[in-house]
Amino acid sequence: MRESKKPRKWLGTWPANCDACGTNLADTEWFADAKSSSGPWGLFCPACHKRYCSGNFGTGLGQKYDSKTLLKLE
Repeated sequence: MRESKKPRKWLGTWPANCDACGTNLADTEWFADAKSSSGPWGLFCPACHKRYCSGNFGTGLGQKYDSKTLLKLE
């Protein structure tokens, strides 16, 4: 029988603002811990993730977290 995986959760301090535009991440549906197209990693709101990152999630690209529960979505 296969065990169900425990949901993964953000382990850092509660993320405050988008590193690109300063939007309060608690006011967004989700946030991304992602690599920007120019190289550095950061925390991004949905709009900035689409603008400054690949827009995708996965190994080497970033993760998507629920802004209210801090559970990993992708």
